[in-house]
Amino acid sequence: MQIVLANLEDTDKFAKIAAKTLLEQKEMTQNEKGNFLHNLYLLGEMGMGKTTFTRSFVGALPGAENAEVASPSFTICHEYPTSPEIYHADLYRLPDQIDLPEELQDLGRNTLLVLEWGERLHEEAKAPDRLEILFTKENLNPAEKNTSENIDNFVNICELKRHVNLAAHGNIAHEFLQLLTKNLQNCSLCQ
Repeated sequence: MQIVLANLEDTDKFAKIAAKTLLEQKEMTQNEKGNFLHNLYLLGEMGMGKTTFTRSFVGALPGAENAEVASPSFTICHEYPTSPEIYHADLYRLPDQIDLPEELQDLGRNTLLVLEWGERLHEEAKAPDRLEILFTKENLNPAEKNTSENIDNFVNICELKRHVNLAAHGNIAHEFLQLLTKNLQNCSLCQ
């Protein structure tokens, strides 16, 4: 599935719908003990909106009033006391083709790992059941590119549209993506 986010408000809206979907999936699987999405990988270059998405996503969950969401680039991981509990990790400072840090493996049945820079994991280290969200910026024509020679036409990266591609791996992630698609049908984000 592909979504276009025209601005920060769209990113906020998309994240809130994704959080609502997580709660809906968790509620539907209440009797199945933890059969909801546990791994959400956010992929894309720096400045694409991964932490902005996470801030809005966490903010839409119960318990968010006790969570101060910030980029975990230097601490590797933040824990938020939401329901479900969120572990927000960032692999930016780690080398490519790594294993998931040991403290982030087997987090429990009532947790969700939101992992920025998940593309740095080697394939065998990736959770078999995960949703990947790839954020990319809209292509600019050469006249709009940011260069020192073209300072008068500088384009603020925050003002660019984002293209978001969602890919589900595993049954639970596929169920989540189906619910998310349904929840997005009534808004202008889907293409």
